[in-house]
Amino acid sequence: MENMEETSPDVKGFNLKPSNTSNPQLVPDEGLKFDKDALYYDMSGEKYLIILNQHTFKKTIFFKNQQPTTRNGTDNDVKSLKKVFGNLGFKDQNIIVFRDLEYEGIIKNLTAIATQDHSKTSCICVTILTHGDKGGEVHAADRPYLLTDVIAIFEKQRSLVNKPKLFFVQACRGGSMDAGNTVSLDSQSDSVLTIPTHADFLVLCSTVEDYLSYRDMNGSWMIQALCHIIHTITRPDLLHMITFMTVWCIRKSTYTPFYMQNNKKQMPETRFTLTKLWFDK
Repeated sequence: MENMEETSPDVKGFNLKPSNTSNPQLVPDEGLKFDKDALYYDMSGEKYLIILNQHTFKKTIFFKNQQPTTRNGTDNDVKSLKKVFGNLGFKDQNIIVFRDLEYEGIIKNLTAIATQDHSKTSCICVTILTHGDKGGEVHAADRPYLLTDVIAIFEKQRSLVNKPKLFFVQACRGGSMDAGNTVSLDSQSDSVLTIPTHADFLVLCSTVEDYLSYRDMNGSWMIQALCHIIHTITRPDLLHMITFMTVWCIRKSTYTPFYMQNNKKQMPETRFTLTKLWFDK
């Protein structure tokens, strides 16, 4: 029977003059044309998958001198990610796994990767498997830090401009639990373009702000669902795959019959500034 494995949470301006703001003058871009050949990111180059796998944590003052719970099952997420992304053309040497790094190690290693020459790179995917809390907090082995600390490392790297930078975050975002709701179901190539600093990012979180996300001995719901979708479905673009993954996740419920966390739900959340469709052609 599905969902019989006991589940665990991964808790833990424009400078316009006032006289012009009511009626700004917009100049149409007559050179903007639809190019069907430019719908997809070029995935012919090197593709990188970096996995920050936090299994065991330390007892430090940052965790109020308490040791966060061990994340059993997370190694199965790593195995699934390596297999699925390997099948997408990510070379073994470009799939980099860090286990139980402290905060300084995370920043140091990610900075070293981000500051390489990525002129021949097609995309970078960073997967963070850890505990987390409200306000974008995720946990290293020794302390909490902000997801924005990681994203900022990749934002201003010139050789990564106009290339997708994907972040998959398996972590709680608070301590609330979702009991769900019951519903009835009815059966131009020569032009120069300045790219915004925050363009071409995607952040997929395993749950919405304030809420728990779940994992059992087989791995976490979101990572296992994402790998299953990528592996089994004839691939459309990434956003479609994430949508299918979300449907898979929302059909699951926790199975902890003797605890308050029994029969709870999880809702993944995605935000993105991608400017093209992403998939492995």
